[in-house]
This record gives sequence, structure tokens and C-alpha cells, in this order.
Amino acid sequence: MQLRIPGPTPCPPQALQAMGKQMISHRGKEFGNILNSITEKLKQVFQTKGDVLTLTCAGTGGLEAAIVNTLSPSDKILAVSCGVFGDRFADIAKQYGANVKCLNFEWGKPADPETIG
Repeated sequence: MQLRIPGPTPCPPQALQAMGKQMISHRGKEFGNILNSITEKLKQVFQTKGDVLTLTCAGTGGLEAAIVNTLSPSDKILAVSCGVFGDRFADIAKQYGANVKCLNFEWGKPADPETIG
């Protein structure tokens, strides 16, 4: 079995205590208040008065959002992959009809800019 997680790592006592609290519903008012607060703080971080959009999804949702909002069918893209998320990016782009050229590097190793360039 392969675990694709950033751990196991030691867990601080404060984190263990927080995990014992009741979950916050992602559809509830408390979550909405937290998200609004984060959004306002992100505007400060990015020094903008414009809209800041936060994706409340897993990484795959972020990949899909990036593709569907920037590509049209038959657009040509280069999908550089050195792991599962790069492969997934290419797969999602293909599903949306993009003309995908894959450039694969060894999993876990950095992509070589000279090869890409």
C-alpha cells in the first residue's frame, strides 16, 4: 500500500485538542463567517479591493477550476508532470477537450527547466 500523505508527523497537543471539538458544517453560518473573515484578510494580504475567491475543495477541484476557467476545447497545453497531480492535471485537461502534450519527469524529482524551455 502507498500512502500519499505528508506524514506521519508528530502532532502537537493543541492540534490533538482541536480535533476533539465538534466539526463545523461547511453549509452552516459559522463556516460562512469564518470564510468571510478569511476572504477579507486575503484582500489585505494581496493588497486588493477586488474580489478574492477561495476554493473550498480538494486539490483536484482546484486543478479542474484552473482548467475549466482558462481553456477551451482544442487549446494546446503542455502538462509538466513529476507526480500524481501533474498526471491528474493532464487527464482533466484531456477530458475538457484540450490538446495535451505531456512532459513527464521521474516522480518525486523536480522538473528540469532546460528540458521544458
